[in-house]
Amino acid sequence: MSKTYKAGQHIYRVLPCPSYEISCLENWMSDMAEAGFHLVKDGIFAGIATFEYREPEKVKYRLEATEKNTSMWSDDGGEPDPEQVELSRQYSWEYVAKLKDFYIYRSADTSARELNTDPEVQALALNAVKKRQRDAIVSSLILLVLYPIILTKGCLLLTTISMGTWWMAFMLLFAVLLIADEIRAFCHLKRVQRKLMDEGNYSSETDWKKSMAPYYCRKIVKTVLAIVLICAFLRAWGVSITNENKILLAEYSGTIPFATMRDFAGEGSKGYEETMTGLSMGFNTIEEKADLLAPRCIEFNEHARVQKADGSYIDGGLDVDYCEMRTQGLAHLLIQEMRRMDKMKKGFQLIDAPTLDADEVIAYMNDLHWPTVIIRKGNVVAKAYFYQFSSAYTMTIEEWAGMICDSLGD
Repeated sequence: MSKTYKAGQHIYRVLPCPSYEISCLENWMSDMAEAGFHLVKDGIFAGIATFEYREPEKVKYRLEATEKNTSMWSDDGGEPDPEQVELSRQYSWEYVAKLKDFYIYRSADTSARELNTDPEVQALALNAVKKRQRDAIVSSLILLVLYPIILTKGCLLLTTISMGTWWMAFMLLFAVLLIADEIRAFCHLKRVQRKLMDEGNYSSETDWKKSMAPYYCRKIVKTVLAIVLICAFLRAWGVSITNENKILLAEYSGTIPFATMRDFAGEGSKGYEETMTGLSMGFNTIEEKADLLAPRCIEFNEHARVQKADGSYIDGGLDVDYCEMRTQGLAHLLIQEMRRMDKMKKGFQLIDAPTLDADEVIAYMNDLHWPTVIIRKGNVVAKAYFYQFSSAYTMTIEEWAGMICDSLGD
């Protein structure tokens, strides 16, 4: 049973196609008018149109491309020139609303002459819209491609592992869909402009019903992706603030796949004591996670004081980022990105790498002036820095890095 509407009642409808599909929108609004639904004044916002129910009638709608910016932040609020509105009214055309780069006019007079009878003028206005669309493509490429690369300092693999491969894939899909829509709009406008120049008009027979399903599908996919990504970002931000995924070393029941300060002290060591604590600060904590590209990753932080068998002490802190990558090629790329990320920090200084039984070794002083070593053995990567407070005994980088290297892959 069809729904009954009262005169003056408002209904809301999502636009069935994007604004650049001119014929589709014109036909859709005309069909709505024949069903008794007439677009209200300034009745389009955020892709939703507001209609008022009145007597059904045949109404012609036209989308007129504008050469000027229609943003509400422009000097005149993006509205058309009053003189143009008045001139159009004299020819039985009423200005109704604006939609992005177009002004919407309508006429209930079926014999009314067209608003713009010169195809060259129409093509010129469309050319201005096309240029703005081209600028939008460039802006999208900068915002969605170039800016993220700059923000991550070109370390896309590190960012992917940190965020999660699936989340990165969702972000890339979202960016591709947005850019594809911008390119689709530009190409469509170019075809309409060419048709105006070649044939003097563009087709007004386009069936909006055929465009509706693909358009809605794209909007739904983009909306869902946007919501998912926003939720993921907020959760990741909350986790980074609270260190939610970290647990205390004393509570960790798994096997640590690399040498720690206990191992540095050697056999016969005693008196192991954690010297700094605080889950919120990440002291003496461990975080383990898995990813599609890196099946096992560990962020390890240890601050302790331990006595060796000879009575001397090892006192300091050890930080290790450990990753088991899917392939050796990914592992090689990862150590390069780790080095590049630290190289951009103040105080970075390359030092002679210790001779280790590894495929690749990089050594440098980090921004805190602590000796750091990145080791790759096959598909395993470990980045570690060890700072020491004991004046009685100090391990050289060859010693502690060698122990970590020898422990990898055990």
